[in-house]
Formats: sequence, C-alpha cells, structure tokens
Amino acid sequence: MTIDQEILARPLFSEDWERAQRPDGWSFPKGIARDGMIGLSMDTRSLGDQYFEAAEAIISLVMKNDVPDYTVSNPILYLYRHAIELFLKAAIEKQSGKPYRWPKGKTGHELDLIVQSAPHISDAARSRILELHAIDPKSTHLRFGGGGLPGPEGWAEMTEFRESMRALRMHLIGLIDRLGSKPIDPSHSRHIATPDADQTLFPR
Repeated sequence: MTIDQEILARPLFSEDWERAQRPDGWSFPKGIARDGMIGLSMDTRSLGDQYFEAAEAIISLVMKNDVPDYTVSNPILYLYRHAIELFLKAAIEKQSGKPYRWPKGKTGHELDLIVQSAPHISDAARSRILELHAIDPKSTHLRFGGGGLPGPEGWAEMTEFRESMRALRMHLIGLIDRLGSKPIDPSHSRHIATPDADQTLFPR
C-alpha cells in the first residue's frame, strides 16, 4: 500500500481522548473536534461566530502575504455571508422562539427574505445585508461555482470590507443580546466594531 493509500485508509477522527488533551486553545496539538468533544455551544449565533472567525483568519493570512487575495476571495465572501445569515436567523429565533422557516420553493438562504423576518434591523444594516444578498442570492455560486457571480461587479479593499462586516456583526449581535441572548463572548471582542463604527465602508 502506498503512503497516499495508507493516509486515505486512516479514519479521519480518532477517539484517542488523551492525545487531544491540552491546557488551553493556544496549546498543541491542534485539531478538528466533532460536536460533543469540546465545550463549544452549537447554537445558531455561536455557529455564526465560528464562520465569522474563519473569514477573519483567512484575511489575516492575506494581509501577511501568506496567501494571495485572489485565491481565497470567494471563501472569504462565503464565510462572511453565511455568518451574517446565521446571525439573522439567531435574531429571528430569539424573537419568535422558533427557527426561521423559509417560504415554499426557496432554499432558506435568501438574505432578502430572511432580513424581512428579522426584527429591529437598522436601515444601514438592512442595506448592507441586501448588498451581500446581491452577491449570491441563493448562496449557491460561492459554494458550487458555475460561472460568474450573479451580483454587480466591483472591488473592495480587504481591510475596509472586513471592517464593514465587523460593524454589521456588532449590530446583529447587539440585537441578539437585547432579545435575550447570552452576553458577548470577550474572546470575540477584537472583532467587534465600536458602536459608532462607520457602516458605509463597502464601496458602492
């Protein structure tokens, strides 16, 4: 058996709990944990935070010139878009007490429909969400390709786009908290814009 085949034959996940033990999140070994192995909440808001963190991590690599921006632009867009979608759905859950239910014949990822059900969204935040919707209305092109993105052409400076997403996240997380969610996790504070953050940074 070749090395490649040996690697493919190896199970992806192990139940070697001792090997996974470490004193904190910055220690080694690094790993990917399945749900239930770690003490992270998997509610809608927390899952949104994970996607948001992933987008931020990739941008950090781009800004350090570890990866070229053009090779990871679509994953960045998708991760931010999906995080915002999850934050919206978390707000709906907190308001109504039940998960978001999308209209028949829709995918459940249409931000223009989701934002209609989300309570207390500011006009500036709503406009930003509709910009994200226009990039990929059904959340399919960023995942599966199949030609150019359906939305308008344009270019955004990476750090300005990041700041715009941070401002939008702060608005939505603040809304979720006011609707009775848990307090904002201090570990995410470096990603949260200040209350008076400029929410018009995305080039028009």
